[in-house]
Amino acid sequence: MKKLTNAFAKRQPKQFFAAIIALVSLYFSSLFMLNGSGKQIEIQDVLLLSALILIFNASRKAFYAVIIPIAVAYTLYAPVGMMFGEPNYQYLASVLATNLAEGSEFLQQIPLQYYLMAIAIVPLLLLFRYLSQRFQLKFYKNKTLLCFILFFALVNQSPFSFFHQFFAAAAQVKDELVRLNQFQLESRWGASQFNGKYKNYVLVIGESVRRDYMHAYGYPIENTPFMESTNGIVVEGLESAGSNTIASLRLMLTKPDKQRWAPDYSLNLIDLIKSAGVKTYWLSNQGFFGQFDTPITAIADLNDEHYFIAKNDSISNDSSDLQLIEPFKQILQQPSDKAKFIVVHLYGSHPKACDRIKDYQNISPVKDKKYQYLSCYVSSIRKTDQVLQQLYQALQQQYQQQQQSFAMIYFADHGLAHKTINNEILFFNNAGSPLHHDVPLFMTASDSQQHQQCSSFKSGLNFTEAVANWMEIKNQQVSTQFNLFDCKNDSDDYGLKQRLPKTKLDPAIDIRNK
Repeated sequence: MKKLTNAFAKRQPKQFFAAIIALVSLYFSSLFMLNGSGKQIEIQDVLLLSALILIFNASRKAFYAVIIPIAVAYTLYAPVGMMFGEPNYQYLASVLATNLAEGSEFLQQIPLQYYLMAIAIVPLLLLFRYLSQRFQLKFYKNKTLLCFILFFALVNQSPFSFFHQFFAAAAQVKDELVRLNQFQLESRWGASQFNGKYKNYVLVIGESVRRDYMHAYGYPIENTPFMESTNGIVVEGLESAGSNTIASLRLMLTKPDKQRWAPDYSLNLIDLIKSAGVKTYWLSNQGFFGQFDTPITAIADLNDEHYFIAKNDSISNDSSDLQLIEPFKQILQQPSDKAKFIVVHLYGSHPKACDRIKDYQNISPVKDKKYQYLSCYVSSIRKTDQVLQQLYQALQQQYQQQQQSFAMIYFADHGLAHKTINNEILFFNNAGSPLHHDVPLFMTASDSQQHQQCSSFKSGLNFTEAVANWMEIKNQQVSTQFNLFDCKNDSDDYGLKQRLPKTKLDPAIDIRNK
């Protein structure tokens, strides 16, 4: 009897510490899983998931057939979820539509600790399972049936809502890509009439530019000398239609359902301009793998001619926006009896911003690493300003030599939001800022007589109709009330204020003397 008592006494501490380690492992695996879903979680959510796993641990089959596959699914998404948030249409579309270059940069944005937490999920669960079996830790009543009852009771609750959102977003992306791959939609514009006075119309689409980081809009570092010194108009008030390229441009380059914020590809900008007898071109530094791999490349393919200069067979996109200048000049020099409409789609300030200025100087270097990324971002805007200047100079040369008048618009598809990681302030598409939609708008023309600046709200949902009015294209489905440069507010924001995140403002950060 004495021997049995001593044996039990020796075993109890081991069992106690094994129980502590097992429960800690279970807690952190549950915490990492729910954090990886991208949702805002509370301690109750973690405890609820932990309780579920405890019950499923009653059955070896239930544990390995249900809990482990769920943990693996969370593991695969967790680094993205911790960084960018829960699954939705915009980010799944961006991931599925990206090329190797953008995909590599996307993954490089995610901090190492997020990957480590994701990788730890399954090992922590297996450690919990091993300890509970090795030391016979009876945290549950061994009733396998209870596992499935609890599972179905909680299937629509917090631990599993991630999967509902994921599959709903994936289905939405799939449906849209199927439509795009069958992009034989008849244009519903009908007949149009072109009354424009210019020979060359240019639409420059910037990338990831928030206007409060531009000197033209008050930022203290001079990174927009061309926009500020050239005759034309700078408008403060354009709000993009989305928080990333696809989400925004699929609405801004079509006449969308403005109440549902849904694109109508049968009413896209390119078909409208072509219906008016204008020849269209698309010149892009944002590559693609195949035909119609995104809504934007589907629209680009509708042009009479299109050029993509990015090297899509490379793991990193080293092509510079400055490489767009020569093919742009070649387009201008092509003989044509028609007016030309040329879209120039930049890579601009796309994350990672420091990669965007490998061929350009940093105009505002900093000593504090905390502001290094913002330093690159500010300089990438200066590079874009120089690209605009060179496009303008090419247009001016064609105007002087061939009397080809011109007008050029520059805007950006979306802004960005600050996020501090490892004590460095970064910029991302996590839609976490009320300023995420604040983008620049600038127009110049061969007959511009003065430099003008005004503030007026302009909705990105009206952009296609406004561009048509700018080009003086008449069509029964184009409302004449939308004007980008009349310095008057659009009458409706179509619910934008309700869509913006209810977070505090994250204004531009002055990096001088940092």
